[in-house]
Amino acid sequence: MPFNPHTSLRARRLLRALFAFIISAALAPVLTSFAQTQWGHQEIHELQIRPIYVTTRVFQIKAKQGSYEDLSGQVFKMKTAKLTEYENWLNAFKKTYPGFGAALLRTDSKRVFRTAKPTVISLGKRPDGRDIEIIISAAQSIGDGTTPGTSLVPEINLHFGNDRVKKPVTYAIQNIEVESGSTYFFTPTNLKLNATDYVGFVRPGARPERFDGNDIYLIFAFSVDLDKTTKPPRPLDEQQSVELQRQAAKKIQPEIPAALRDTGMGGYVRANVEISPEGKVTSANIHYSTFPEMNDEVIAAARQWEFPATLFAEDKNPITSYLTFNFAATNPETKAATQKSDKQ
Repeated sequence: MPFNPHTSLRARRLLRALFAFIISAALAPVLTSFAQTQWGHQEIHELQIRPIYVTTRVFQIKAKQGSYEDLSGQVFKMKTAKLTEYENWLNAFKKTYPGFGAALLRTDSKRVFRTAKPTVISLGKRPDGRDIEIIISAAQSIGDGTTPGTSLVPEINLHFGNDRVKKPVTYAIQNIEVESGSTYFFTPTNLKLNATDYVGFVRPGARPERFDGNDIYLIFAFSVDLDKTTKPPRPLDEQQSVELQRQAAKKIQPEIPAALRDTGMGGYVRANVEISPEGKVTSANIHYSTFPEMNDEVIAAARQWEFPATLFAEDKNPITSYLTFNFAATNPETKAATQKSDKQ
């Protein structure tokens, strides 16, 4: 049964249950065979309860209306190792979505389990109650016939505040056979944001007329790690990151280009950085952005920050933290009036 924007909540639940039943039924003889050979019951149980580490990224792609060819809703696959830097993502999208400019809006790292309970990520509820949700389900699959595999099922829904009163709209659902170390991404072609909805979901406080004449879509990317074995860097939460940002020995502030400043837009960008034991930023990526036009400047500035070596006096493991940059919006009319007054 194909999914479309009018698929009902009951139908989606039925299809999820049907999906789980089909996978379980298909796996029964295969898993028995595994258990009789190199895979015992204990190993199968451990696989079922082992978390799948999924990093979800949401990008925007924007182009002038009528300036691009029709988009494909297919799922693309790349090795995650090729996407370590922000520029790698943008270069990949230039080839995959020609004619569009891309920017990262948010990053979420979650654990997903092979159970009936999905992982849910909300993109932010609007004042009118609407909310775009990413629902990620997972199931064990038959794999290659020797080693069991994993199916990841991301679903993109629009909710209206009360699912009983008004059923959610489903824009996309994908069944992806995943591999560790791979990233899968797609864009729902029927989820095209007009200027008003774009501002409501992505750019709170911005003026919708700034984006008139553009078509804006969202890309959903899922980086999968089935077995994390490396020791992760020391993570700092948002509150700890604020204190760390104050302690920085070298601070480079990104500047808004003049052409962008004159638009009156503003917002904030939070970068996720990794800091080496020498106090240097070794990598920087976007964690959350309500001002994607400033992503490049924030990345460039964050890579130049430095921190005291005393942070590593007792623990030499790298630190992962956030750097947050706020950009106040300027009303062009107020600015023009101020400049006129200054001249007088």
